Amino acid sequence: MNWNFLKTEIEPGDFLIDCRSQSAYEEETLEGAYYYPFIKKAFGSDPESQKKLYCPMAAVVQEFQKSKKTRIIVFDEGMGMFSTRMVYLLRGMGIKDAYVLGKKWPVEGKKAKGELKIEPPIADKAKPIEGVVDKAFMERNLTKLQIFDARTMDEYEGRLPRLTAPEEGTLCGRLPGAFLWDWRNLYDGEANLIERSIFKKRLNGFPFMPERPTVIYDYNGARSCLLALMLREAGYIDVTTYQGSWFEWRKSNLPKQAVAVFGAKQGIAAAAPRVGGIDRKKV
Repeated sequence: MNWNFLKTEIEPGDFLIDCRSQSAYEEETLEGAYYYPFIKKAFGSDPESQKKLYCPMAAVVQEFQKSKKTRIIVFDEGMGMFSTRMVYLLRGMGIKDAYVLGKKWPVEGKKAKGELKIEPPIADKAKPIEGVVDKAFMERNLTKLQIFDARTMDEYEGRLPRLTAPEEGTLCGRLPGAFLWDWRNLYDGEANLIERSIFKKRLNGFPFMPERPTVIYDYNGARSCLLALMLREAGYIDVTTYQGSWFEWRKSNLPKQAVAVFGAKQGIAAAAPRVGGIDRKKV
């Protein structure tokens, strides 16, 4: 796998972060690995929500700097949404030596029960995280952006509000003008990330330009981060993720497409799918 944000070996000077489930972490993890529950949460992009994301991220950075270690290695079951989210946000906080472990669990190394579980306090002030935009930005620039939807086809077409545990009465739909790139298609049949050459070939199937501002969203901002990391390495210049994603957008009075209420007996407001790459021939 020729992605620069992946590292396949762990070194003695690494600061380790485990993004698997809390129960898996507590049962067994790599010795010295930290666990930060906030990384699995959904966040809006209003000032209070920004504090709930920024302050824990600042605490992770502070802990890393205090450790005097040289780089951060983040792992989960295997290059998944939460490890890539953590790395993307760490880089946005200025930690350029933050990487995803390019291996599947279990990995080699001394193991121990996870005991470094930290839920950092929320401070009064938050700063913007580079590479993350809010709802106000999306509203101002909606017609100027190249938008990727990193959810599944069912979510994109308004059949599901979210992939996991959808609740009846929840609004389904998508942001206007968004093109679908199902997050699962970033992996091959063995659950490894696809090669960069394959990714770039599929990317050429979208009517996007590398120099134009590109925003990625999903349901809660987690799946977007992997695609963002890959796009940056593929030569896209201005790539950001929308922090609030559909979790926030669905509650607003802003324009939406393929709208439906999950569980209600009604038709979906039709809007033609906008897909590219590997999915174009399936539509």
